[in-house]
Amino acid sequence: MKTSFAVSVAGVMFAANALAVEPPNPKDLIQGKWELVLEKSKFCNAATAPKAGNRWIFDAGWGLIVTEWGGTAADGKPIVTRYVARYDGGKYPANITKPDASEAISWKLVNPGRLEFTHYDKADKVTSTYLRTVSEDGQTMPQVSTFVGRECKDIQVFQRK
Repeated sequence: MKTSFAVSVAGVMFAANALAVEPPNPKDLIQGKWELVLEKSKFCNAATAPKAGNRWIFDAGWGLIVTEWGGTAADGKPIVTRYVARYDGGKYPANITKPDASEAISWKLVNPGRLEFTHYDKADKVTSTYLRTVSEDGQTMPQVSTFVGRECKDIQVFQRK
């Protein structure tokens, strides 16, 4: 009986490892396809929380990282946002899908599993700060959003796809 239990546990562990999605770039674990897990996420204002969300983050070459953000907003409208940036601390438009971005973002990859970024308005004032960290197994990525003038923080939890 002990043998069959050990075989069962080994089988479950093997199956769990087989289901894990390998990060595409070990030097930047933030890259990849991510899906928002609403049940694990917390939003300061539930009325404005998205109904669904995803991120596709990839290296476009020439030192540029692209983030494609999609999903469904609280009002049922589609979310379509794209960022293009470098992890050099410079400021880049917060959304390249619109003709005039209202904010800029500066990005810093602290280590392969930690990305810090800051949003600025057109007057160069910080409007919000963000922290993305990838779990040790590379499968979960919480994003903590801190907004200037608010005490509450949004915590979005993403699962690698």
